[in-house]
Amino acid sequence: MPPIKLAILSDLHAAPKASDPKGTEVRLYSDADMFGTHDSPLSSLHELIRRDRLTADFVVCPGDMTNRADGGALRFVWAELHKLKEMLGAKEVIATVGNHDVNSRGREDETFPRESLMRLSPRFPIADGALADHFWAHGYYITTIGTTRFLVLNSCWLHEHRDQLELGAITEYSLEKIRRDLAACGPAEISVAVCHHHPHVHSELRLGNDIMSNGQAFLDALADAGMWLVIHGHKHHPKIETAKGDLQPPIVLACGSFSGRIEGANATVSRNYFHVVEAKCFGDDKELCGTVESWQWLSGLGWDSYGNANNAFPSRSGFGYNGGIKPLARAVAQSVGSSPLVRWSDMLLQQPHLAHLTPKRLNAVLQALRDDHNININCSDSGLPSELGLRSKE
Repeated sequence: MPPIKLAILSDLHAAPKASDPKGTEVRLYSDADMFGTHDSPLSSLHELIRRDRLTADFVVCPGDMTNRADGGALRFVWAELHKLKEMLGAKEVIATVGNHDVNSRGREDETFPRESLMRLSPRFPIADGALADHFWAHGYYITTIGTTRFLVLNSCWLHEHRDQLELGAITEYSLEKIRRDLAACGPAEISVAVCHHHPHVHSELRLGNDIMSNGQAFLDALADAGMWLVIHGHKHHPKIETAKGDLQPPIVLACGSFSGRIEGANATVSRNYFHVVEAKCFGDDKELCGTVESWQWLSGLGWDSYGNANNAFPSRSGFGYNGGIKPLARAVAQSVGSSPLVRWSDMLLQQPHLAHLTPKRLNAVLQALRDDHNININCSDSGLPSELGLRSKE
């Protein structure tokens, strides 16, 4: 089965220009002429898609389409996501609610918090009316499109209650219903869950205080139903790791922000990000694995591959290999043999699990090759591995 491709842009935080008079809060204006090639992350993305001939099976947006629940910006982004669907040749837009998409801090006599979302056309979060109604009634929907199952969660379901505004949540009711629904569904080739808030601790830079309530229980429910990739937004800090758990714990991808403001200590390590994820079932055991290709946006320069500039989240990473570090390093060393130079791309053909390593695991394998097997790793100008070979004896 060929891999599925997910084009992911989260936390756009679009807003009208008048809402940002100093030009410091918003990078994507919904009502300004910002479609010169590199005027905004969105116009630059159009150029990247054309330049690199990018394609995808699904466009995924894990919420915060707008900033401070601006209805006009919400309509703008929803329309743009569907334009991207057409540009990429995708089957569907898979989106969910972010806390900035819900008018939960407005005057109580103005409107109910999700009205702008429910008035979107096509229907939000998905054009299928029955699925959209299920999402609003039960806090999630589940659908299978081709070989891919999606569970789309509304972690802002309780944001109509003012004492719940600072946290995401999944209720006990939704958890029980999700467990029953997944048990009735049976297995799928690829399973992807999309939510806005982080379901487990995002410990870097102390960004994890507003973790989703019942988030670990949600991850456990997914693990009981197979192997899952979980995609979330909210934290403008990208990260990919395996969740806690003894049995088939999910892979969790924190997307960072496509066009939102990066603040505080995070501004020293993060930029704005766009990702293309390829996910597949690998090997005889059909293990869920894949690769993540990422680009960062800089004003005036557009989207570009940034190599290892963010060494915790390089522009080329992967997921799905849960075996031992030392056995994989030994297998790579045996493939290198006595050769003084092997291209990294050729080694990936011999040892494909090298492409399925999260950044921390890849660094551990490279270190084991150096220390235990006397192998040099040469890097390209981007800082990513490009060649490896047996170190010469002096």
